[in-house]
Amino acid sequence: MLLSVLFISCTKSGALTGTTTSSGSFSNNVTGTVNGGLSPVIGATVALYITGNATPLASATTSSSGAFSLAYTSPGSGLLYLAASGGNTGSQSTNSNLQLLSILGSGANAPTSILINEMTTAAFMNVSYNYGGVRDSGGAVTFTSVNAAGNSNMIAQYNNLITNGSSNASLSASNQNILGAMANAVAACVEIPANCSVLFNNAPSATQSAATGIYDALFNIISANPINITNLYNLGRTVQSSTGIVTAGSNASLLNTQPIVTTNTFSGSFNGPIAVAIDASGNAWIPNLSGTTVVELNSSGTVLGTTAVGSGPAGIAIDASGNVWVTANNNLVELNSQGTVIGTFSAAGANRVAIDSTGNLWVIGTQGLKFNSSGTQLLSFSKDSNAVDIAIDPSGNVWITNYNSGTVSEFNPAGQPLNTFATSVGFDRGIAFDSSGNAWISYSTGSQVTKITPAGVQSNISAGSSLSRAIEIDAAGKLWINSQSSNKLIEMNMTGTVAFSYSTGSGSQPESEAIDASGNVWSANESNNTVSIILGVTVGPQFFPVTGPVFSGAQL
Repeated sequence: MLLSVLFISCTKSGALTGTTTSSGSFSNNVTGTVNGGLSPVIGATVALYITGNATPLASATTSSSGAFSLAYTSPGSGLLYLAASGGNTGSQSTNSNLQLLSILGSGANAPTSILINEMTTAAFMNVSYNYGGVRDSGGAVTFTSVNAAGNSNMIAQYNNLITNGSSNASLSASNQNILGAMANAVAACVEIPANCSVLFNNAPSATQSAATGIYDALFNIISANPINITNLYNLGRTVQSSTGIVTAGSNASLLNTQPIVTTNTFSGSFNGPIAVAIDASGNAWIPNLSGTTVVELNSSGTVLGTTAVGSGPAGIAIDASGNVWVTANNNLVELNSQGTVIGTFSAAGANRVAIDSTGNLWVIGTQGLKFNSSGTQLLSFSKDSNAVDIAIDPSGNVWITNYNSGTVSEFNPAGQPLNTFATSVGFDRGIAFDSSGNAWISYSTGSQVTKITPAGVQSNISAGSSLSRAIEIDAAGKLWINSQSSNKLIEMNMTGTVAFSYSTGSGSQPESEAIDASGNVWSANESNNTVSIILGVTVGPQFFPVTGPVFSGAQL
């Protein structure tokens, strides 16, 4: 079985005779081959792009062996990718619907050889979707730029997919089948142009009668639009024996579950993990509510340290200097970045903590409390006795959710009350802010999320979930809430469309989540004493690392 690999040398016999159409002085070259299954794609246009820019850096036409050669000037940064269009796999007519993709790599360190085929296309679409790097507007698909960390992780995840996509490698059987089914459906269109209409008709979006091209069809499949799963699966089966691409499993429904992601679950050091905070190095800090410790671990799940902070640690936040602040045993405890306790400050009833943009700490305790970065208490203020979560809006105002009261309180930076909002759902729990200053509230009952604008206007959207303890917002503007009733993290947009749900494991009952700068989503799972990390599903947090919301869960 032939398997595409990200960085390969061209081993086709004969010279590279594809035509290059670029001009100027060049510092980089890339050669490669475009294949449709096991056949070379002849006469295709191959264009080199950097994400976020619709103007190609260079282009070429493939030779009779499917080979091409491009010379280009390195952009220095950003993600480079190749798009092949047109050409044919041996027939006399050009397949105008042929569209194939491949990631080349980092603009600063791109490889010099590449393979483009159906597997690389399916893999690229999946990782682009995971990191918010692809948009589809009425069938017009564009590949947008993400941050540097997102680019790095997209490359790593892409490489993993196309290297480990065979049945003998590390990719899970389910993900092998999903990737293979997508690639095979594309291959049917690439190799036999008449099959393109079958692919397009069975992969429409919610607003289209048919997909407008291969990229559009793949986007619709990945984004869980109402596609015809069985027909697409059967279409792929008609060509899979000749493509050399991973054979899809027998379960056609695997084709349309969620983007291909990896979830790792860590256990062994946790005793009621209640919240997650991420430091600037990407390490996670987790307080053990049922114990006395805070655990630090890296993204591979290796425990880097465990620090005793007192009974019932619950709230956690990390300041701009990398110091970790924890509420525990009626105190606000400060740790340095190595996990050593460097300060303990009295804070009766302390439960949750958030940090504002000037480094001041706001604590939910018996009273509302404000401390400076040295641990000196600056003020106290009256709050609702049912307060469960706290966050700071972009203007520096402090917001607190009040569980049994069904209200949300807003205070100014001096601790003076500004507003009390009575929500229509009640049992308010998590709170987070988007870049426009809108507050988003999640609930422990029902299946809604409430939006409160800076002007105080409220609206509710369906969350497709119940028993949600916390909410976060990523840099792409997607909402992330946890569902204790279904043991999942829910990803949704701000209009209420649920994109996907990601399992955190049977009996996990996720309590709190956080998003790291690399776009990985972390979940503290109190009920089964585990921590989950879902790799590569977004583009980083809305605010990082100090301005609210500051990674605080919600626990009575």
